Amino acid sequence: MKYALIAQPNGGDQLVNQFRLTYHLALAQYILSDKRYAAFYHNLHMQDHFIMLDNGAAENGHSIGIENVTKAADLIGVEEIVMPDVLDECNATVAATSNAIKFVPERMRAIVPQGRDWADWEYCATTLVRLGCRTICVAKRYESLEGGRAHALGIIRRHKWHLNHDIHLLGCYRNPLREILNAIEVAPWVRGIDTSAPISYAQHSDTLDRPKWHSLEWDKPFRYDAAVVNMDLILEACR
Repeated sequence: MKYALIAQPNGGDQLVNQFRLTYHLALAQYILSDKRYAAFYHNLHMQDHFIMLDNGAAENGHSIGIENVTKAADLIGVEEIVMPDVLDECNATVAATSNAIKFVPERMRAIVPQGRDWADWEYCATTLVRLGCRTICVAKRYESLEGGRAHALGIIRRHKWHLNHDIHLLGCYRNPLREILNAIEVAPWVRGIDTSAPISYAQHSDTLDRPKWHSLEWDKPFRYDAAVVNMDLILEACR
């Protein structure tokens, strides 16, 4: 499984370079507001790294709008764009993605099914796949439903979507190492996962093998040595 570090400019970029990561998830809202952040990912694009561009929904509660997302994509150069979604809302996600597909070629679309339960999620996924996409993303929020994201991966397997689509796990919910290992156990074909956990834990001088969850504070400094330990842990889990 490939790993993408959510890396803010004050040290996260150094981790990306130190560990020679070539798989990335960039956040569109910061591409538009932070020139250093945008330049960093543009330089990675020029080195032929694989870059997904997130739409801001997880951080903001809603996408920042497809026009802004595509503007950010043009600034840095990306391989995939995470299509608009609305947290927990199947119909609103289908509508938002349907309205946005004319702006994004099918080969660059990464869809994010949403729903209040698994039946809702499966219906949303089925509808979005029919619109055309390259990648199916499973949001971290679905670790909280019965069966966790392993259940979503089972739905994907049953429909055989993994045979002609890439699969990406968006973020980690509470236990990054366990969530990665669970996914690999049931679905070794998952392409990748992203999380800021190595940095967010290091902001509290903590390591990923501790039980307490830490959310990322974008501008807060972190202990670099702790982040290095966390990177080793998460990359080992992905292997």
